[in-house]
Amino acid sequence: MIRLRDFLIFLAGAAFFHTISHAMLPYFVALPWPLGFMTLTQYGNYWIIAGSALMTVLLLWWASRLPR
Repeated sequence: MIRLRDFLIFLAGAAFFHTISHAMLPYFVALPWPLGFMTLTQYGNYWIIAGSALMTVLLLWWASRLPR
């Protein structure tokens, strides 16, 4: 059975990967990037990076508060 702590660490890793992928995005794609239903701008990408980083930190903090 998987523990909540392990699952939170897994989600934190996924959120960290999301943060890194958006940090690297401007090096490989010219922004603004039209996606059909929206356009990803540099400013919007900064917000996504900040939100993903915050989510990573919060998930790791939550996991650290749980018993091993």
